[in-house]
Amino acid sequence: MARKPRILTAVRPQGGVAVRRALGEYAEVTPVYTYDHAVAALRGKSDFDLVLCGVFFDETRAFDLLRFVRQDFPALPFVACRIGDRAVPPVMAEAMGIAAKSMGAVTFIDMPLLHADSATDTDFRSQVLRHIR
Repeated sequence: MARKPRILTAVRPQGGVAVRRALGEYAEVTPVYTYDHAVAALRGKSDFDLVLCGVFFDETRAFDLLRFVRQDFPALPFVACRIGDRAVPPVMAEAMGIAAKSMGAVTFIDMPLLHADSATDTDFRSQVLRHIR
């Protein structure tokens, strides 16, 4: 049996629950909640297949993590996302996606209602797993 893909999830704790529910059956999910823990996990275990990072991770350190991953692990796919119910204007969500992709993220997933239902989980899972290397 093929191994499950390994995903480092750098999200806020409340987002970690929704991410684990959506991906846990299909991937080995390693959650981290601070930039320092994310860097340590990446340096300590070089066999991640993807980094999934919320834009509000560790007081908005997502772009610092993206810069680190692009510099030290250039082939590792980095998916930026917005999950949870923090309200932002549509133009701000669009700007987050533009910034993430311009810095090297493979995509930006705007999924504020991830916790809502299983159909949303399925959509999110599909959008994440298609970027596994």
